[in-house]
Amino acid sequence: MTKETKRGKTMSELTSGCLSLLKYKEAILEHDPIYAEDLNDKWFVFVTKDTEESEEIPESLFQISEKIPVLYFYNFEDHCWGYRVVYNSQEIASLHISYVLLDTSIIKLAEERYPEEDHIEFLYVDPRGDKIRTELIEEVLRSNEYNEKIAKQFTNCNLKTFRFFELDNERIKQLDDILNNNYYTQLESEHQLVEEFKELLNIEEMSWIRADRMNEEGFK
Repeated sequence: MTKETKRGKTMSELTSGCLSLLKYKEAILEHDPIYAEDLNDKWFVFVTKDTEESEEIPESLFQISEKIPVLYFYNFEDHCWGYRVVYNSQEIASLHISYVLLDTSIIKLAEERYPEEDHIEFLYVDPRGDKIRTELIEEVLRSNEYNEKIAKQFTNCNLKTFRFFELDNERIKQLDDILNNNYYTQLESEHQLVEEFKELLNIEEMSWIRADRMNEEGFK
């Protein structure tokens, strides 16, 4: 998901934008989005003036979604990804997957155990911290508190709302099979889940789309 820049450096994906079915395109265009384009033969992607690099729903979506179901999707490769479904001017489903949950839990524990240390330096730079970091990771992964936080991420998925986007029962069942704590904790890569989610929704092209990247090159 990384991308080459003009200077040859790689950068992590940052995507945030709104999706709805193509049949709602004309109605959505009446709200003057700053960017609007067919994503594929099913989905329409748009960005509103108040869309930011954020997990928060743009305020304008509540008006747009009065009669139109909208999927707000974000993918900030180094930090998190998720979705929020808005319909009838209210949020009816959400998912937020954090990639920093383990690190923040480890640092919190280190602050309690080693208050005299610079915890970032100690855990990730200082050779003395290697063994301790490994021990803290194992302790956090075994803790009820951490596993409850992982499970909590999936509590508001409300997958039946995807029927508003014309997903059939089989596809919703497939989403249910992957959007849960047991499946997530067995993944080899933390970025695997978002790719599987996009594939099941047929939104693989939803990548590198966000308001502040609008320039002479467009979205690429």
